[in-house]
Amino acid sequence: MKRIKAISISDRKGVRKKNIDSVNLIENFGLEADAHGGKWHRQVSFLAEESIESMREKGLNVVAGNFAENITTEGVDLCAMKVGDHIRLGNTELIISQLGKVCHNPCAIYHQAGDCVMPREGIFGVVIKGGEIRVGDEIELLDAKSTAVAIIGSGDSETTFGEQLKEIIQEKWQPGFIRYDRLKKKEDNLEPVLTDLMDAQHIDRIIIFDPSGKHALALAGIPADGPIKVYYCTSIEDVESL
Repeated sequence: MKRIKAISISDRKGVRKKNIDSVNLIENFGLEADAHGGKWHRQVSFLAEESIESMREKGLNVVAGNFAENITTEGVDLCAMKVGDHIRLGNTELIISQLGKVCHNPCAIYHQAGDCVMPREGIFGVVIKGGEIRVGDEIELLDAKSTAVAIIGSGDSETTFGEQLKEIIQEKWQPGFIRYDRLKKKEDNLEPVLTDLMDAQHIDRIIIFDPSGKHALALAGIPADGPIKVYYCTSIEDVESL
């Protein structure tokens, strides 16, 4: 049976989460009272009990919630899921929004557990239908599929234009969710971010929003007729004209 094995929350990021019996899933936020909740694309994190068991077999003393996952699943092949897939937990519904994650530095979980399987086998989702979920609730993989749009830009651009960009994109393409990937200030990490979005996440549309013009050659080598559409925009007007 595909079911919720454990539910876990924490009041801080980067630490082991505590197990609870039930929680309210809030639409476009995540788990009530959880530090990872918010209006972004990683509202709810999932990790399979089978993945945790593989860490135990390596000698690690770990349990559900130790890898900062919100939902520990049982009987679900999370690694087979794709961005845009829909999943039902009890009476709630989510869209899978990210597969794995890039950890630039070992986090507190890594130091506490000796390893972290979350970057390799964890996935994330956004809540599109809220409600209460409980340990033991059935998990159903739905036939529905949503598109996704990613914006790549600086933190300053997100602060200044983020909400306006999302409103334009939502009206233009009606994606299931929109994610914003921030570029680092001190180094040019556009290439690895773009590679992850295209090769690992398979995001349907990607907008490189670059008012500075710093990344003017960003589309070099990316086929215009490829399955993933990548756009380079330097202004709100450029986005509106797509």
